[in-house]
Formats: sequence, C-alpha cells, structure tokens
Amino acid sequence: MQKYIQTIADPTGAPVANASVQVNNWPAGTPATIYSDNGVTIAPNPLTTDTNGQFSFYAANGHYQFVISGANITTTTLNDILLVDLLPADLPTSLPSSAGQPWNNGGTLSVS
Repeated sequence: MQKYIQTIADPTGAPVANASVQVNNWPAGTPATIYSDNGVTIAPNPLTTDTNGQFSFYAANGHYQFVISGANITTTTLNDILLVDLLPADLPTSLPSSAGQPWNNGGTLSVS
C-alpha cells in the first residue's frame, strides 16, 4: 500500500481548491479502489482538493490514471502514474535496539 500526496496548481502556481481528481486503474480506465488510510477505510473516488490544492490517498502498488476537472479548469488526464511502496512489508515497527538500523514509525522511514 502506498500513500500518494499531490497539489493541483494553476499556470501561475496558485493552488486550485475544490478540483475533482478521479483515480483510475491504468490502462483500463476503470475507477480504482483508494483508501483514506493504509488499506482499511475506502475513500470516495473522485477526491476533492483542499483549500491548498492538495489531495492524498492510499492505494495498492500499481499504475494509475488521474482525471482532474472542476470549475474554471480544463479537464486534464495524467496517465501511467506508478505507485510503489518501497518499504518492505516486514519492516519492524518497534524502535531498533542499535543505532543505524531503519525502522518504520507509521509512515516515515527513520534512522536512529
């Protein structure tokens, strides 16, 4: 499972609030199952950007397509967005006993 975070901005760089982002499976173009957490709670699809133009979701490793639309926005399709969880599934979540060992503190790879 991979968390994806992105910001939608207009050509001047200003964030676009309330844009719709449909997440589809690529290349099928069918709506993807996305989550609001690490694979437990299904999120609505399409998503809506917040006041900072940001949206986020979790999804299984794979290839996705984003269809971005909304008021005063030219609908844009982004194809073949690859999501890959680079952390191994068996990475321990408890603090390592010695320095220099990687560990997963719930989403951020840290080194102690």
